[in-house]
Amino acid sequence: MKTKILLAASVGILLSGCGTYVSSDNVAKAVEVKKEVAKKVVAKKVVVKSVAKKASTGGHVVKEGKPVGIVNGTMNIAGISRVQNTKNTINPAFAKTSRPCPPFCIQPTKPFAPAKVKTVTELDVIHAARDMVAGDKSILLVDARTPSWFKRGTIPHSINIPFTRLNKKALNKDPMAVVEIMTEKFGVVDLDGVLDYDNAKTLYLFCNGSWCGQSPASIKALLTMGYPQDKIKYYRGGMNSWESLGLTTVK
Repeated sequence: MKTKILLAASVGILLSGCGTYVSSDNVAKAVEVKKEVAKKVVAKKVVVKSVAKKASTGGHVVKEGKPVGIVNGTMNIAGISRVQNTKNTINPAFAKTSRPCPPFCIQPTKPFAPAKVKTVTELDVIHAARDMVAGDKSILLVDARTPSWFKRGTIPHSINIPFTRLNKKALNKDPMAVVEIMTEKFGVVDLDGVLDYDNAKTLYLFCNGSWCGQSPASIKALLTMGYPQDKIKYYRGGMNSWESLGLTTVK
């Protein structure tokens, strides 16, 4: 007696018997069974990966950052949006590619190391402005450029404290004038010559861009005065990057 062994490949089952017949309907059902099994296996792998990811991040699901489109009428944050004219060109004041160095030298990403001053982006500045408008008084945007540049256009909700009033030279000439800026504008308290930074504001300082050393000069003076490193943010891109992205400016 001969025995036929047919392989139903869809589920890996061996059918044995004398003259065993497998109909096309049965084969089709077996294929569907295989597909369902495959789906469950994939789903199980996804769950295992998800659990492993949560375990590696302390139980928190980590989401990747996404680019944001600041679109007038669709997404306007704290009065800030992007120019919608696709033929718009950059402000001529920022059209130059080269400037004499010094003083206009390209700044490093972390010019204050080992001090832990964070370098921030446009979105960080926009979110800071959003929080300020929402009533957060612990944040301040500081334009460290000279008044003439400030009047040409600046980031909404920022104040102008020129680097000439807050740098090493100013600190050596009249340290009390620098203290006065910090107590009147930055939330620092002067306790008979001892500066209390407990309620000091988180400062976002900027100037004309990565080639400008004005806001770095102010930041270095603040660090010299003992201002908390984690309360100083450096917007390196400055007005050059801000203008190149077509973001809102005010005069």
